[in-house]
Amino acid sequence: MHVTRLLALLALAAAACGGRAHPASPRPPEPTEASTSRDPDADLAGATPTEPAGDPSARPGTGAGKVYDLEEIKLVVSRDPGGDTTIEAVAPSTLLDEGRAALAAGKPQEAIGLFRRLAAEFPTSRLAPAALYYVGVVLEGLGDVNGAVLAYRDVVARFPTGEESLDAHLRIAGLQAERKDWRAADATLAQVLARTDLDNAARLEAQARKGYVLLEQGQPKEAEASLKAAVATWNRAIHIDDRYYIAMAHYYLAELQHRAFTAVKLRTPLEELKADLVQKEALAAAAYDQWREALELQDPYWALAAGYQMSQIFFELWQTAVTSPFPDGLDPAARTYYTTDVHDRVRRHLTTAFDGHEMNVRLAGAYGVSNAWSEASKTRALQLAAILAREAKGEMTAALPPVK
Repeated sequence: MHVTRLLALLALAAAACGGRAHPASPRPPEPTEASTSRDPDADLAGATPTEPAGDPSARPGTGAGKVYDLEEIKLVVSRDPGGDTTIEAVAPSTLLDEGRAALAAGKPQEAIGLFRRLAAEFPTSRLAPAALYYVGVVLEGLGDVNGAVLAYRDVVARFPTGEESLDAHLRIAGLQAERKDWRAADATLAQVLARTDLDNAARLEAQARKGYVLLEQGQPKEAEASLKAAVATWNRAIHIDDRYYIAMAHYYLAELQHRAFTAVKLRTPLEELKADLVQKEALAAAAYDQWREALELQDPYWALAAGYQMSQIFFELWQTAVTSPFPDGLDPAARTYYTTDVHDRVRRHLTTAFDGHEMNVRLAGAYGVSNAWSEASKTRALQLAAILAREAKGEMTAALPPVK
């Protein structure tokens, strides 16, 4: 791993995103969690039914072939305050529009009631699963996670297949993972992967999520298998527009190597110490390569996460070297020379980490986003600049200074 390689990769990502629309914000709220990427506002914004397609066999320009969507309509008979009988025609799309209007007017409970009424009165309507799904979305927006999960489960139970059912199933898993209910999330994702209506994009998402959940449960081998399955799904798919979950899969494949790197303990016999340091460097390189894959996919969130980690691993290599124990048998009188020599040999890692974090901040600017990873790179760059300044004065340190 060389500094020029790292900087070139980060610069390439920054340049490549210049021609694309920049997202308003990254999707997951925390660096260590992969929450649901579905935006409730976007879900409701797209709720209006689309026009049905015409008959492709009809000749153009003749008025033939237009297909009309004849909704089921119910007549509701009631009496007004004056005692007169009134008849109201109710259709699924009417209830859906009224629910959306209630939500826009700041009346979420009224919207929920209308969505539930639609599903109850028109259970066979093509809008029924969407209405139930929106109940979950609204409850989630209100902070009622338990209620949202129950609503999403209702969608899956009543409509075992279909887009809203699949979205609801994945959303359940996302909410369970956000609450760190790993076992429940794992079970839900197993159910998702057993569905018969998965396309490649949904399978990729479920496999990447499952890999993350298994990693957090302390099952690295199983996590690696699921994450590699996600990569295989991506590779055999003809095309998947959204690169979020394939980038996520590579990020957590890197995290597996990173955790193995952290777990290696340094021993004091000289030959064993050398072997341990070599093992750590090999694991760091393996993690770096997977983070690079995530960065090159150019999803803004995971690119910044990977850019941070690609930079930070050099600091960790530096810190590993300068905090390693003295080899057994080293003459106490030679320890000062030994410490200075180690610092001189690995200072390049410190410089690489500093340059990489600065580049990651610039990458965030190129993407037009600011998230936990770009802010963390700002902090790290300040800390590393302070360490480099002290080392330039001959002060050997292994501690991070406070950021003022």
